[in-house]
Amino acid sequence: MKKIIMFLVIIGAFCGIYVCGNNLLNLPNSSNTNTLKFVQNVSESNIESSNENGNENSSENGTLSLLTNNKKVKDGYYYLAQETKELPNGKTFSHLMYIDFKTGKEIYLCNNSACNHYTENCSSVFLNEEFKRASLLFVFNDKIYILSKDQDRDGVSVATMGISNELSSKKTSSAESSITSLYSINLDGTGREKIYTFDSLQTVEDFVVGDNKGLYFITKKLTTQSDNGYSYQTSSERNLVFLDLNTRKEKTLFKMDFDDEISWKVIGTSNRKLVLYGVDFGQKVSTIDKKENSDLYKSSYDVFATLDIDTGKINEIYRIFAPLSRSYVADENNLYFSKDGDKKIIKIDLNTGENIVFANINQNCIWEIIGDKLLCREFALKDKSSYFIDLNTGDISSSNLKNKTTGSVLQIIAESENEVLVLYNCDATYRSDGSFTVNKNYYGLIKKEDLYSGKENYRTVEMIKDGGF
Repeated sequence: MKKIIMFLVIIGAFCGIYVCGNNLLNLPNSSNTNTLKFVQNVSESNIESSNENGNENSSENGTLSLLTNNKKVKDGYYYLAQETKELPNGKTFSHLMYIDFKTGKEIYLCNNSACNHYTENCSSVFLNEEFKRASLLFVFNDKIYILSKDQDRDGVSVATMGISNELSSKKTSSAESSITSLYSINLDGTGREKIYTFDSLQTVEDFVVGDNKGLYFITKKLTTQSDNGYSYQTSSERNLVFLDLNTRKEKTLFKMDFDDEISWKVIGTSNRKLVLYGVDFGQKVSTIDKKENSDLYKSSYDVFATLDIDTGKINEIYRIFAPLSRSYVADENNLYFSKDGDKKIIKIDLNTGENIVFANINQNCIWEIIGDKLLCREFALKDKSSYFIDLNTGDISSSNLKNKTTGSVLQIIAESENEVLVLYNCDATYRSDGSFTVNKNYYGLIKKEDLYSGKENYRTVEMIKDGGF
C-alpha cells in the first residue's frame, strides 16, 4: 500500500473582524459539596422534534443573550488555562482559573485551602481527555457552563501527496464526528455535572445563545468531499436547536439553510432575533470553488439579516458590495459596518434596516464594542493606536496605549461595568530578524475613562501562571 502523506490547509474565509471572549460573572461562596455527577448520554427519548417553527410561550422566554464572543463580566473573569499540565498518573489537564477584579488576583477555582490543585479531585482540574481544547466556556444564570467539543472543521481542506487514485478521485463520504457534551458548574467550582450530550453524528458550532428557558445551538453534519488531490470538510443539515435546561431535552426548531445559497453565521442578538452575516455569490458555490477561485469574491455581496427564532422568519436588513476587507459588529439595536478604504462607518437599524453614516474616520476597522464606545483601529494596523467612538454622541477619542514592550495593539480580555482587563506588557526575547518570543505576559485592570483617554493607569493583576490565558 502506498504511504499517504497529508498536511492541513486552512481555507481563508472572507469574514468580519471580531475578538472572541467569554460571558462571565462573579465567584460567590457556595455550600454545595465538590462532587461529580453524570447524566446518561442522550437517547432518542431525550429529543423532541418540532413540526412548527418556533417555541411555545415565546413571550415568556425573554430576550436572547449571546453567550459566546462576549466580554462582559460582573466581578471577575473565568477561563480554562491554555497551558497543559500532567498529573502523576500521566493524564494531562488544564486548570480552571478566576481573576477577581476587586482584589486584582488570579486564583484556582477551588475552595479547598489544603488542595495542591494537582489531583483529579480538585475542582480546578479539567482532564484534557474529557474537556477538549476547543471547548467553550460561558456563564449563564449564575452557573458556569463548558461546552466540551473538538474544533469545528467545516471549511477545512486536507491536501494529499502520493495518494492512490482511489483517494484522489471525486467522492463524498461522512466525516468523523466526536461527541460534544455540556457541563454546568457552580460559580465557586463545586457541583460539576455533565447535563447533556449531543448526538455523536452532529457537530456543534461555536455559538451559544440563551434565554429564560434554556440555550440555543446550531448543529450540523460534516461530510468529506475529495477532488483533485484535496479533501474538504463541508456541512449540511444545519439546524437551530433549543436545549431546555429544566427538562434537559433538545428540540429542533428549524433548518438554518434557507434556500438562498448563503451560508449564514450568527454575529449577535436583538430581542428575540438572531443577527446573521453571510456572503452572497449570486450562485451556488461549493467549498472547493471558494478555495480554488478567489475571483468569486470580486463580485460578491456582504449580506446581513435578522432571524426571528419564534417564527423562523428571516429578514434581510443590509446588503453591500465589499470585495476588499470589511469589519462589523452588532449590539441590541444596531449593526455597525465598514470596509477598507471608505474611511467611514455605517450604522444600520436592526429593526427597520435604515442606515446612516455614523462616523467619518480614517481608522475605520471595527474591533468591538467596549462599554458605550465602538473600538476602531486601522485596517493595515500600521498605527497601533485605539480610537473610541461614542455610540450615543458619535464623538471620537483616541488612545495611544499599546503593549509596552512589543508595541502591538492593547489586547482587551474582558470588561466589567467600570474596568477593563487587558494584556498591557510582556517579557520578550528578541532575535536578530526582529521576531521575538514572549516569556511572560503582564495583565492589568484599567478604568474605562483612562482607557478611552489613553491614560496609562494600570492596576497589575497578581498572576499565578506566567503563561496567562
